Amino acid sequence: MKIGLNPAFLFAHFGDKVFFDQVITGATRAKELGFPSLGLEIYCDEQYDAYTPKNIGRIRDHFHALGLESTAFLACAPRAKLASITKKIRQEGKRDFKRIVDVVSEMGLTNTVSLVSSAPPEAVISYMQTYPGAPPESIALPPSCSWETVWNTYVDTIKECLEMAISRGLRLAIEPLPMSIVSTSDSYLRLADEIRSNDFGILIDTSHLFYQRESLPVAIEKVKGQLFGFCACDNDGVQDFHWPPGKGNIDWREVLRTLKKAGYEGYVDLEINVADEPDPTYLNAREYLENILKEL
Repeated sequence: MKIGLNPAFLFAHFGDKVFFDQVITGATRAKELGFPSLGLEIYCDEQYDAYTPKNIGRIRDHFHALGLESTAFLACAPRAKLASITKKIRQEGKRDFKRIVDVVSEMGLTNTVSLVSSAPPEAVISYMQTYPGAPPESIALPPSCSWETVWNTYVDTIKECLEMAISRGLRLAIEPLPMSIVSTSDSYLRLADEIRSNDFGILIDTSHLFYQRESLPVAIEKVKGQLFGFCACDNDGVQDFHWPPGKGNIDWREVLRTLKKAGYEGYVDLEINVADEPDPTYLNAREYLENILKEL
């Protein structure tokens, strides 16, 4: 296992409006700090413009020149649309997702696109305030809608998204999110039973699962062999913060031991989306996890 960087590294430096220049600057900084990888994402609709055909080639060439790898490309922007109970909105989400799949395929830096799960936007009452873009904190389905309809519609939507990914030589991971259609390792497994594809897997964000009182070692055991990515961040188990590992209540020794036991050989990507001093925060977090790995 190696310690890499989630796109939150760019978020911590530049906020949620990350465009071409910030991607280039962030990649250079990641290499200067000695990290072997940096994940990318389209977080909001405005970011699509950062990935023009010309920019895609320039980003790819820059990563290659730096010798920098990239893990799963996160498709955050269309997540709510794809979970919508409104057909027109879902269709817009599918078009947006295809646009991201095309970007990831053309760039050629990773074979995995990760879709963050969401609640139907029509059901969200309020959102958490722990960080920009945080998950819902309260939801309730409209009276005219059943959970069965929400679930079946989402299954069909994810199947279509997977088909888009496979058509471009990619695989698809789903990232569980609190108060979302896929929120835990068990709801992921239920979805995986519906999808039934070796090209479909899970990306674990430790803070999201820990906040929901999941045992992280047990969750890893449940999905071993289906784990396409792993993001390391900490919290107190009371609110869904994304703190540096070691600053909260997660038992990182047991988490890393279980990852090793499960045969996970991918990157453990640090995900700290808010930091007063991003560079030393990320370096200290890497040192903390590497010291544990040396002892296992």
